[in-house]
Amino acid sequence: MACQESEYLDDQKKCVPCRKCMPGQELSKDCGDGSGGDAQCVPCPPRKFKDRWGHHGCKPCLSCALINRFQKSNCTATADAVCGECLPGFYRKARISGQLEWECIPCTKQTPSSEPQCRSRTNLVKVAVPTVPPQDTALLALTSSALVIIVLVLLALSIIYCKRFWKSQCQRGELV
Repeated sequence: MACQESEYLDDQKKCVPCRKCMPGQELSKDCGDGSGGDAQCVPCPPRKFKDRWGHHGCKPCLSCALINRFQKSNCTATADAVCGECLPGFYRKARISGQLEWECIPCTKQTPSSEPQCRSRTNLVKVAVPTVPPQDTALLALTSSALVIIVLVLLALSIIYCKRFWKSQCQRGELV
């Protein structure tokens, strides 16, 4: 007998609805499709929240900084973070689709002068050009140097071997 997505199979082989946890809690393991009957309600882990009753899991908290907005309130176990206006150097632009009704775009020299947040040239955001971290550069230099040394050693050994080989061939030729 197959149980539904939100049911588990109990000891009497009956499909029973999964336990519902209160806001701020989730099941200790997945429940549904016939398994997970022994799951218990546990608090949401850090940086996750659940704002309603149910057997579904906690969701990751929104990071306002990642979407270039001020944070009005922190994420709690029962509520997501609330974001405010755009950070300095960003302007508000309406979105066509998605969860947010608008997004914050970096101010550049091409930004229309009608955007009040971008009128001052002092708060222009420099668009970051991807750079290689110094640790990666050092590792690359070290690896390259090691490879060059290995190639040079192999070349030197090859030359020595070839000289000995030709020398022994020449001596044999003189004896014949």
